[in-house]
Amino acid sequence: MNIIHLEDEPWDSGIAHYAVTLAVEQSRRGHAVSFWGREGSPALEQAAKAGLPARGVASGLQGWLGLPALRREAAALKPSVLNAHTGSSHVLALLLAPKGAVVIRTRGDARLVKANPLTRFIASRTAAFIAANSALKASLAAAFPKTPVRLVPQGIECGEDAAPMPGMPFVGLLGRLDAVKGHGVLLDAAQILKPLFPGLRILCAGEGRLLDRLRWQLKPQALDTTVYFLGRVADKWAFLSGCRVGVVASTGSEAVSRAALEWMASARPLVAARVGGLPDLVEDGVTGLLVPPGDAKALADALGSRLADPKRAEALGRAARARWEERFSLGPFYHATQTIYEKAIDPLPPRR
Repeated sequence: MNIIHLEDEPWDSGIAHYAVTLAVEQSRRGHAVSFWGREGSPALEQAAKAGLPARGVASGLQGWLGLPALRREAAALKPSVLNAHTGSSHVLALLLAPKGAVVIRTRGDARLVKANPLTRFIASRTAAFIAANSALKASLAAAFPKTPVRLVPQGIECGEDAAPMPGMPFVGLLGRLDAVKGHGVLLDAAQILKPLFPGLRILCAGEGRLLDRLRWQLKPQALDTTVYFLGRVADKWAFLSGCRVGVVASTGSEAVSRAALEWMASARPLVAARVGGLPDLVEDGVTGLLVPPGDAKALADALGSRLADPKRAEALGRAARARWEERFSLGPFYHATQTIYEKAIDPLPPRR
């Protein structure tokens, strides 16, 4: 199958990672896959590094002026599917699609869908929507009832076996340092947990504009020997394995959550806020715990229950790993997507 993926965000996001991961896996399984993205974007660089034919697309007026050339290039590739991963690339895919090709829109946006005459027209020209989480699936189905909508959560690769759980009460958060990621909520939870767990360490890996501010807050809150902001870590899998419990404390967003899946693949129980697609990933009480977003007391209680019972934490971690393997590894991710592609290309049932 010939496939073109279009993802034009200028930053490294969960949506971009979803698109690149899928494209690489499709190529690995023998499909002819091209990746078209914004010139200089992290997604385009990652796709090229993975060996995919990567086509930079200019933004703004320059991009529109280059549309005729893009149409010729797309036609020469003879794609069966153009899979768009953003709103603007969705429009571009519809403009580029040669006769006989279908356009599929994967939606992993934090915002739910709003139907209007323009979006309904675009949906009418779209063969299918792929939703990255259940909330988006319900929103798309309500907005565009005539277009098929299917749920395909992100899948990730984990090439390592799960490491033994550490004996010390170490909690980890992996994510960019942005207000929406809930680091402030975690600091408040740390103040509750600190007197209860000698040796407690809360380790935050990631970069972002709030790094200096968050580090500055530690000493006034008497957390400078409990909470550590590590910046970018060289080996994320070693970081994950060094923690007993993972946390995603986000107050919003998380339409897709690579970090949550990485904690699961590392066989670590996850305490996560009930936002975005996280309820699709974490089976509450079985592989981890879900808490209300922004509630430091609930977050502290959930983390404390896992730290206080290492055997239970190990059991939840094993269940998390099994759930990742069954539902969120690359195999299920690939096969669910290909089924949608095949149905879109040939929507009629086979003749008997």
